Amino acid sequence: MSLFNLAVFISGSGSNLQAVIDATENGTIPNTKVALVISSREGAYGLERAEKHNIPHMVIIKQEHDKLAQTLKEHNTDGIILAGYLSMIPPDVIKTYTGKIINIHPALLPLFGGKGFYGIRVHQAVLASGAKYTGATAHLADQEYDTGAALIRSVVSISPDDTPESLQKRVLTEEHKILVQAAKALSEGKIGELTTNPITHVKDKDKIGLNEYANDLLKLGSVLSKIKT
Repeated sequence: MSLFNLAVFISGSGSNLQAVIDATENGTIPNTKVALVISSREGAYGLERAEKHNIPHMVIIKQEHDKLAQTLKEHNTDGIILAGYLSMIPPDVIKTYTGKIINIHPALLPLFGGKGFYGIRVHQAVLASGAKYTGATAHLADQEYDTGAALIRSVVSISPDDTPESLQKRVLTEEHKILVQAAKALSEGKIGELTTNPITHVKDKDKIGLNEYANDLLKLGSVLSKIKT
């Protein structure tokens, strides 16, 4: 059986990349390998992670995006993971890989998403809003920022003493989990099931008071469609 080839796009430290690499190597994501890592900037630590695992890697800056489609083809790419990638994917790549590009976002989309909402900025905005819950969302990427169909969410409760940094750390742990879960679905051809029935993970202790938050999401046209503990 031929392996499913993932290309992972990064811009920074690559901890989500590492989660995917580990999952492909330990069999959590079977019959799959990270075949290529692309960074939007020089010096990203994620490139060192790729080097340590003997994964082909390169830097392609925004001004060189015309190279992306051919580069992906040369590496026999079957699917793409955007793991903290801060550039917009060009239309030709979106068209070629429609339904096969997964992005991870550090909030419960559609809340706190869109242009300018990335990294610590998201968590600053969440805390400033007074929200009681936040989390992470794995979703399909399209030609807008953070508007593609949600696949998996994971809810994180907010503590009164949270800082943007402490919240970021807890949300990142959930990002790793659901990105691996979404990547596995991608490699197994099950993304369609998730677009129809997206999953929301909620810890038992966080279910108290979540109905109010779910109602807020419903007002925005989002549905907590299936809860797993």
